[in-house]
Amino acid sequence: MKIVYVVPSLGISGGIKVVVEHAEGLAARGHDVSIVTLDARHAWIPIRVPVVELPDFSRATLPEADVHVATWFPTVLPTARAGRARRVFHFSQGYEALYDFVAHRREEIDEAYREPIPKLLISAHLLGLFAGIFPGGFHVLPQTLRAEDYRPPDPERTSRRNPPAVGIVGPFEALKKGIAVALEAVGRLRAEGRDVRLHRASQMRPSDAERRQLLADVYGEALPVDVMPIWYHACDVLLFPSFDAEGFGLPPLEAMASGVPVVISDIPSLAVLPEDAVSRVPAGDALALARAAARLLDEPQLWAARRAKGLEVARTFPLDPVLDRLEEIFAQKTS
Repeated sequence: MKIVYVVPSLGISGGIKVVVEHAEGLAARGHDVSIVTLDARHAWIPIRVPVVELPDFSRATLPEADVHVATWFPTVLPTARAGRARRVFHFSQGYEALYDFVAHRREEIDEAYREPIPKLLISAHLLGLFAGIFPGGFHVLPQTLRAEDYRPPDPERTSRRNPPAVGIVGPFEALKKGIAVALEAVGRLRAEGRDVRLHRASQMRPSDAERRQLLADVYGEALPVDVMPIWYHACDVLLFPSFDAEGFGLPPLEAMASGVPVVISDIPSLAVLPEDAVSRVPAGDALALARAAARLLDEPQLWAARRAKGLEVARTFPLDPVLDRLEEIFAQKTS
């Protein structure tokens, strides 16, 4: 099959990482796969399929293919209406109307979801948001992770460092990520007398607002994908404070694969993670986040157990079953 992923930009994000892994995986199985985009800059991640930069997405520019996959709401209508592929799919990694930075485009977002084309969903919880409201069909594709890319250099380690490092990933400016909540939790840990280092990673440099709240001891800005495992390996606990709008963030899985215990918000997209693999707290509750982190840092047996379980769980999100499902979906005949 000839398959084309339609992507607005190849800037740093977990969503782009997922698209690239799907594209490369399908290409490795013998399919003719490429990515078309309006902005082909991608120094942060190697891409082993052809990338073509286009001036726009239209019938005149989009390549003919068996399958087009639109990957972000502004790409859906142009891709579907170009009529350049036998089948067109909408790959949703979260309902963008819930994202603070594009919520003002709600009508445009819903218009994309109303387009009567099949939707590929990164998490089963999205079915509850879309089914009965927008046309389907709907196909859930579980999140994937190449756990071997994050294997820690010391997999048998059973104790945290002293002083420990608390990691937080994501842009401060994206309110759905809850970074300010996590920074408050780290501040509480320090106020209680714990000597903890703060490690931050983000696509963006630290803003004045973030600096005013809490300065990081280590700040990784726009780290390449092959450097992120090294960043995780330097952490002892990861805080993932996202709100319900989160589609299925990769950092908890990446941290677990790196041997780092995690504290996560109790949000629908992460319900698939086993109870004994993570610490869950209410979204937006900095005090609960701090208490859960403190327990991991203060109880060596719990820290070691979560590390071991996290390494085990991270291996249960393989790519091959998702590729099997994509091949099956893309090959289905339209009614």
